Amino acid sequence: MADGVLPAFQFFNSLEKGVVGIWEHYLWLRKTQEENQKLKAQIEQLKRENLRLRESSAALERLQKILQLKSEQPSIPSLIAEVVGRGPSPFMHTFYINKGRKDGLVRGMPVLIPTGVAGRVERTSRRYALVTLLYDPSFAVDCLSQRSRVRGVLTGIGEESRCQMKYVGRTEDIRPGDVIVTSGLDMLFPKGLLLGRVSRVDPLTKGNFLFVEVVPEVHLGQVEEVLVLLKKPPIPDREPLLHD
Repeated sequence: MADGVLPAFQFFNSLEKGVVGIWEHYLWLRKTQEENQKLKAQIEQLKRENLRLRESSAALERLQKILQLKSEQPSIPSLIAEVVGRGPSPFMHTFYINKGRKDGLVRGMPVLIPTGVAGRVERTSRRYALVTLLYDPSFAVDCLSQRSRVRGVLTGIGEESRCQMKYVGRTEDIRPGDVIVTSGLDMLFPKGLLLGRVSRVDPLTKGNFLFVEVVPEVHLGQVEEVLVLLKKPPIPDREPLLHD
């Protein structure tokens, strides 16, 4: 009898140990899974925090560049504005900024970024302004070649990142690679601001001028902040107003 009970006892004892072992293993897996979930949540939190810090760092770097630009124009009042939207038409190269008439903005005021000229204020409302970019056909600024001092008028030609330097005579010394800057003779944009670089020079089929294509140095699709010079045009245009 004892011989028969002992194997049965050993069987149930082993079974009990097996069940306990399985339960302990289940508890260990459950604890490990919970710890893994916590670690994953912590990793996601760290990723979000890292992204926020990177955005803050990038914004600080941009702000430092804008403030440096502001310090380079000490004699002209200016203010920093944020780009808050793109223009309503794909055929017009414009964007909106979060400053308007209440901040002293009027049509024609120069708009700059650290790498050069962005455009000019086109229309204003009380709180916002529409900025025409330098490669829009309606934009124009007196300019010159930094190398040869040949003058012309820079205007957009309706294509992204393309401008034309008009009124350059066929005999003038202008070449691909020449850096084009503002001349200051329009009494609006300060002298020496970067506009772009000559990419192509062709004689026109008619007339006495060259076709001078200029590629802007600025990447306006990536602009987030601008500096507006509070300098009114010498001959103000009648301004069509925006509505808030």
